[in-house]
Amino acid sequence: MALVVVVGPPGSGKTTIGTALAERLGVVFRDTDADIAAAAGKPIPDIFVDDGEEHFRALEREAVRRAVAEHDGVLALGGGAILAAETRELLADILVVHLRVDLAEAVKRTEIDRGRPLLNVNPRATLRRLMDERLPLYREVADIEIDTTGRDIVALTDEIAARIGTRTVTVNDAETPYSVLIGHGVVERLPLFIGKAARAAVIHTANTSELAERVGSLLPDGVEATLMEIPDAEDGKSISVAEQCWEALGAEGFTRTDLVIGVGGGAVTDLAGFVAACWLRGVPVVHVPTSLLGAVDAAVGGKTGVNTAAGKNLVGSFHPPRAVLVDLDNFATLPRRDLAAGLAEVVKAGFIADPVILELVEADPEAALDASGPVVAELVERAIAVKAEVVGSDLKEGGLRAVLNYGHTFAHAIEKLEHFRWRHGDAVAVGMVYAAHLNAITGRVDLVERTKAVLESIGLPTTYDAERWDEIVAVMKIDKKNIGATQRFVLLDDLAKPVVVDDVTAEQQREAYERLTA
Repeated sequence: MALVVVVGPPGSGKTTIGTALAERLGVVFRDTDADIAAAAGKPIPDIFVDDGEEHFRALEREAVRRAVAEHDGVLALGGGAILAAETRELLADILVVHLRVDLAEAVKRTEIDRGRPLLNVNPRATLRRLMDERLPLYREVADIEIDTTGRDIVALTDEIAARIGTRTVTVNDAETPYSVLIGHGVVERLPLFIGKAARAAVIHTANTSELAERVGSLLPDGVEATLMEIPDAEDGKSISVAEQCWEALGAEGFTRTDLVIGVGGGAVTDLAGFVAACWLRGVPVVHVPTSLLGAVDAAVGGKTGVNTAAGKNLVGSFHPPRAVLVDLDNFATLPRRDLAAGLAEVVKAGFIADPVILELVEADPEAALDASGPVVAELVERAIAVKAEVVGSDLKEGGLRAVLNYGHTFAHAIEKLEHFRWRHGDAVAVGMVYAAHLNAITGRVDLVERTKAVLESIGLPTTYDAERWDEIVAVMKIDKKNIGATQRFVLLDDLAKPVVVDDVTAEQQREAYERLTA
């Protein structure tokens, strides 16, 4: 079924705006006028001349019926399509955007296009009559009405996307671009991303079993859902759990066109992505993150992996998802501590690339912790946009992507020493304070107090045990960013100017630790 249907009079911009909106939402655009011409084998003006308007309207009704059923993106209807009662009935359960335009601009736009048979004689008077007659019908079917007169395409598209309630970030990596949809209820868009799958494995934990069942129910007819429950949190990220999933896929006869869906926090999407990456050397995966941390970090970027005795995420692969559905409704019941932990990765994005994030949190920390409010939606979009920009340039961490690990060298050491009992976001918060001390000690920007203030304002820790330096430094030496025996850190030359360095001395590392734990 169509995601969005665009209606409006001739000259309102249905095709132009519909195409831009589809691109903005990361879906495909379709136009029923183009369908009719293709099916008839001749242009629409020729259909009017050869067969008459009544025949054209019959073709149009059938084209609309078929397109509404088949198409899962943005669909533009011809200006007169809403004249048919059956078409208006079809649109009752679909989001419809009505594009308005004033008469003068509509005349100017349609003068350029001679392929409008109803406007061949006295176009201004005819257009006025058509607009007056059809306006009540457009409004009858419309959920959203937008005036396009004199407006920029980009601004119009942004407004429509915002009013639809969906924010979309496109990750343009070199292999397969994909969309991250952000908004309330976006899990309902899952059918758009099923492709040719006949089976879908929904990997989840006990905590997300209800949502997993709902995800299974959203699959189109003919797609069989297999629910696979795994242990919660980091306990689920192991080779043994992955092997159990692979055995289940084999038992169900999963092929390369079938699909894995990860429903849960970052540990679930990491594991689901790894399972998908390895089965038959790669099957599609869609992520439905249920935690703020998972949404802005693990689910986006294509990294997958499991933990081993040697450390966290040391075994894995790069396997970009087909799509990520960040349904903000899933955050409504998250404990405050979990929201704060997720915000650690958001704040990190602010320090390395988008200072507006820091300003939003500093201006109203409570709003940043209100999962149902507009500030969280903007923070999520901005943080994901930062990651998308980096990942799009460096999927496999050849260079630039390393900047996403700001604060993570120390954070991963904490997690390992604490046997993964610390929340990842808590560890990242402390790791960013450690990195801020290194920035200052090595003669770069001094953001220590700002870092501590913004993190503490949302309830995140900013210090660590003073007696564990020898253990910390030993774990940091096996960090994934290191090259051979050379230890590397992500630091900041200035706000939003990250740099990967390999010249931080052992003494400077120790001094930063002492300042952190003082």
